[in-house]
Amino acid sequence: MSRKSRGFDPFRFARTTEGQLVVGFFVLLYVLGGGLIWWFYGLGGAILGWICMTGGLFFFLLLYGIVSLFGWWANKVD
Repeated sequence: MSRKSRGFDPFRFARTTEGQLVVGFFVLLYVLGGGLIWWFYGLGGAILGWICMTGGLFFFLLLYGIVSLFGWWANKVD
C-alpha cells in the first residue's frame, strides 16, 4: 500500500492550521477559563460563564460563515 505524495499545498496547510488553532482556543477557553471561573465563583458562575462563552462561539461561527460565504461568492463570480 503506497501512498502517492501530492506535495506540499500551502493553502491546505493554512486552512487546516487555522481550524486547529480556533478549535484549540475554544477548548482552552472552555476548560481552563470555565475551570477557573468554577474555582473562584462556584458552579453557578461557571454555568453562566459557559453560557456566555457559547454565545461568543456562536457569534464567531456566524461571522466565519458570512466571511466564507462572501469568499465563495467572490470566487464563483469570476
